[in-house]
Amino acid sequence: MGNTVKMLVKSRAKDGMDAEYNAWYSDTHIPDMLLIDGVASCTRHRLRTGDGEPAEYLAIYEIDGDIDLVQKEIAARIKDGRMQLSASLDPANSEMTLWEPI
Repeated sequence: MGNTVKMLVKSRAKDGMDAEYNAWYSDTHIPDMLLIDGVASCTRHRLRTGDGEPAEYLAIYEIDGDIDLVQKEIAARIKDGRMQLSASLDPANSEMTLWEPI
């Protein structure tokens, strides 16, 4: 497992939509992602923020396959409708980074 890439996805829900966002992420998005060959696991985290600050979320995916193929498959599934993004996701506050072992 020395070549396992970590795909970190930082995101936020649109204002007032955290419950819908978290339900979609846990009940729909993670299961959809785990259907992709090479996506081994996912854990989710919430950043501890101060009162009144919007919640930030982090999903850490372990990718055991070719990360380029996994990313192409994610894009293909979004494009053809096999994977749908929630209207509760705030795309302006979403970021993905890839971390590989050294």
